[in-house]
Amino acid sequence: MKKLFSLLFLLAMVAASCSDNENTDNGQPPVITWAEASARFRIYAGETLMLVPDIEGTDETTTYSWTMDGKVVSTDSHYSFLSNETGEFFIRLAVTNRYGSAEDEIKVTVNESENAELPELPAEHRLWCFPWTEINIAQERSIKVRAFLLRTLPSEAEITWTLDGQAATGRVLNGSIIEFPFSASTQGTHLLTLTLQTADTTATQDFRIHVCAPANTYRRTSTGEAMVNRIYEYMPAPGHQVNGYIIVGDSYPDDCTHEQACDSVLAHFSRRWSVSLGAQGGYLIAGFDHSVTNSGGDYDLCIKGNPFSYQSEPGIIWVSQDDNGDGLPNDQWFELAGSEYGTERHTTSYAITYYRPAARRSATAWRDINGQTGYVPYLSYWNPHDSYWQPWMEGTEHTFFSSRLADRSTYTNGYSDIPPYDWGYVDNLGSDFIDGPAGKMNYFRLSNARDDNGRPIQLDYIDFIKVQTGQTGSTPNLGDISTEIYYISDYHLE
Repeated sequence: MKKLFSLLFLLAMVAASCSDNENTDNGQPPVITWAEASARFRIYAGETLMLVPDIEGTDETTTYSWTMDGKVVSTDSHYSFLSNETGEFFIRLAVTNRYGSAEDEIKVTVNESENAELPELPAEHRLWCFPWTEINIAQERSIKVRAFLLRTLPSEAEITWTLDGQAATGRVLNGSIIEFPFSASTQGTHLLTLTLQTADTTATQDFRIHVCAPANTYRRTSTGEAMVNRIYEYMPAPGHQVNGYIIVGDSYPDDCTHEQACDSVLAHFSRRWSVSLGAQGGYLIAGFDHSVTNSGGDYDLCIKGNPFSYQSEPGIIWVSQDDNGDGLPNDQWFELAGSEYGTERHTTSYAITYYRPAARRSATAWRDINGQTGYVPYLSYWNPHDSYWQPWMEGTEHTFFSSRLADRSTYTNGYSDIPPYDWGYVDNLGSDFIDGPAGKMNYFRLSNARDDNGRPIQLDYIDFIKVQTGQTGSTPNLGDISTEIYYISDYHLE
């Protein structure tokens, strides 16, 4: 989601803040001008246009009056215009100071919404999907193997598990998740097979679980480099800030590969430039050139986002050890608990599927594991790129697996508010958003790691980190809720 301090808002708000706070009294009547980007008064029905002029010659007596059709619609230095009707609208601004007045009239053209006809959800043909089918895990740890059901099973459906050829027992959660608890007691590769049988269908899925040496076997020494040194995966969900956002333009060419996208993310971090994860579930996986030590209760990780008092877009943090020592993030993940962990505002074992739009410049439909549906809106004013589906995302649909935080966004009279959660999330103005050794950002404790059962787990160190957008939602003027990241580092080396 764009911040209100977007190009449109930044270019104009700088002037507005000066007029509000710095007194630009020059002994003359006020002068009204508009930033070039702000002169694009052409929007779509249902979109909000924030009008913020550049006013010269303000003082403590300056007043503002915005009128439309002869009626005063605002007396602030800026005006948020929204119309669900198409057509041409004429808005007049009058600014008065002690020396005189100035007036200006602008025309706003509202065209038919690009999201007026939302894409239809395709029929779900898949039976199930899986967060993983092969994984490495340290000896003596446990993990839950999960299958997410995408269709309602008939009552006579039979579910069976076998572990290394022997019958085993799992369970079904809420009718939509099949789960098997696996304990890694014996080193080696274990084959777990799930079979689902109905009157007319038999489906099987194998899971290979590699039980490795005990935890903490492959710890790597510090090199003195604080920032992550590699991006292993960059899989943003659809979102208007990912590629083509008006502030930065296109970040990735139409033929961009996944490897090129990962390299671009790392280059952004080295400059502390923004990287968007898109809507709910979008993520990136990064690694360090050393193991990050768990201090036992102090901060261990630094992650920079860009939250504001009126807008936090919390991202959930996951961490992992290199259990098999191969230098790749193919091992067990642990969520860092935030303030909402274990409450009704936090959902584990969540999955959401996005569907590639068939038409250019259109919204992106989604369906989640609970049967809820929606769409990521297309907002050409903020991102005119043909599609918010990235070129390295293969296929016509993609499922993200994550935890989920409740959406608490509101939209009133043209203004959006997305309040922060208390602590434990990136791009979130919580109590852990502080001015620390790496600068003003969120700081995290490895002591908050939780296992698949929701219990604290002692990780002496971590090697990999995953950050995911934690909320599903959007507002008319800001678009999709999406976590943005600028930088990830080891707190102990800052």
